[in-house]
Amino acid sequence: MEEKELEQTNNESVETITEQNVEETTEKIVEEPTKEPEPMFTEEQVQERINNAVANRLARERKRLDRERKEELSKYQELAYLTQQGLKAESLDDTLKKSREFYGKQGITYIPNNNDDEIIGKAYAEEIISEADSLQELEDTAKKLSSKSNLSNREQVILDNLSSEINSRKRIAELQSIGVTEDEYNSSEFKAFEKKFSKDTPITEVYEIYKKNTNVKPLANPGSMKSVPVNEKKDFITEAEYDKMSEKEIEENLDLIHKSMAKW
Repeated sequence: MEEKELEQTNNESVETITEQNVEETTEKIVEEPTKEPEPMFTEEQVQERINNAVANRLARERKRLDRERKEELSKYQELAYLTQQGLKAESLDDTLKKSREFYGKQGITYIPNNNDDEIIGKAYAEEIISEADSLQELEDTAKKLSSKSNLSNREQVILDNLSSEINSRKRIAELQSIGVTEDEYNSSEFKAFEKKFSKDTPITEVYEIYKKNTNVKPLANPGSMKSVPVNEKKDFITEAEYDKMSEKEIEENLDLIHKSMAKW
């Protein structure tokens, strides 16, 4: 009898322990659900996130630069207005003329930075040339500029560069009319030979002499007749160029943009 009671007690203990283990295991399963794998981004998605971050930063930088430029410009506008009213001048040109006369009597003369004028003038000339639709448009711009009575140093640089481009295009057109290829008239040999003659010498005559002295042979593949400008490192960026720049170009030229904005 005692053995049966002991066996029954042991069986009940085993069942109790087994039920507890099942309950504990169930609780752990409920409390610790299976973790889902973290989402993986494609290379395009990662690049898009990077591009968005860079674009947002550049947009903030552009707004800051624009704000600083407008603040600086407002100071000059106020100064010009006060000076014009004080001198009772009729226009900005009249204000500048009277200011020069007034301060000139006191020995104060403005001396422009010729280096800056050279850099900025060249940059503006390049912009005019790149946006011109025809040779006639360049000639009209140069004619309008040369008609001014008193050109500033910067304007003179612009005019000189425009005149040089106009003359170059005309000479190239003359060479093309007699079948000279781009590779020929852009060659270092011909350019060096051309410098031996004055600018008044017709370029077609220069080429005929060059051809006789160098035994030039026609090229099998003349290539494009459109001249391609040589890429040069820029020293100045105009306001119009800045407005057309991509976000990547702005990021790559931030230092130069800062320097250029001070001179707009």
